[in-house]
Amino acid sequence: MPRYYIDIRSHFGISEDPSGVDVPDISAAKTEALKVAEKLLSSWAGLSPDYSSEIVIEIVGEDLRPVLIIPCSEMMAISRD
Repeated sequence: MPRYYIDIRSHFGISEDPSGVDVPDISAAKTEALKVAEKLLSSWAGLSPDYSSEIVIEIVGEDLRPVLIIPCSEMMAISRD
C-alpha cells in the first residue's frame, strides 16, 4: 500500500507530516487530508482572508513529490456541506 504525507503550507510556514499514512490510493489520501483539515478549520476561521487564502494541504507521495494540493477555500466549502 502506498504511503502519503499530509503537509500543511501557509503564510506562517510548513508543517510536514513526518510519518505519513498508508492508504490504497490518492482518493483515500484526500479523505485523510480532509480529516486533518476538519480538525484545524476552527483555528483557521479567525484568520483574515489574506492569510487563510494561502493555506493549503499538500499530499505528497512516497517519492516526496506533491500529488494533490487542496486550498483552504475548498476545505471550508467541504466542511459547510
